[in-house]
Amino acid sequence: MILFGLLKGYVTYTELHCWMINQSQNDLFKDLFEKDKIKIPSRSTLHHLLINIDNNELELIFREHFEPYVNLENIAIDGKWLRGSDVTGQYTQESHKCILNILDKDQKIVIGHKFLEKGKVSEIPAFQELLDEKVFNKEGQIFSFDALLTQVKILNEINGSGRRYLAKVKGNQQELRTKAKDN
Repeated sequence: MILFGLLKGYVTYTELHCWMINQSQNDLFKDLFEKDKIKIPSRSTLHHLLINIDNNELELIFREHFEPYVNLENIAIDGKWLRGSDVTGQYTQESHKCILNILDKDQKIVIGHKFLEKGKVSEIPAFQELLDEKVFNKEGQIFSFDALLTQVKILNEINGSGRRYLAKVKGNQQELRTKAKDN
């Protein structure tokens, strides 16, 4: 229920806890969880659960769940600030968390995330790591991203591996061609 609450936009412990209490009688959730009665943890237990979640482990579970639903041919990449992350101590001991989102454009599903170390400044190394992952290193994949990620090293890596890219430069969507046959 925590994940559903977060997806609905409830970002504080109090908001999540109240939403979960209100939804505990929802027949849809009872059917989904195969329960006659849904027990909601106390607010302090909810806080303890969220503060101790390993984001990397959760990400692996997330990607495995959505793998059958995506084809990973057209992938959009963009960094965003997390809603509610300006409140220190909500989900971590830090504030202002930024995340790199990975979207399968054909299926319109966010298929992955990378938490960024130092806000949007670290989008570049996070995207470079992403390009090294096996699932995002397939010939023919097309990546789209904003101008921040149009770094020479990134573009050369994409060009050298049979992948292509689109980049948003100065407000216009422009295709930056690779050395592929379609030039």
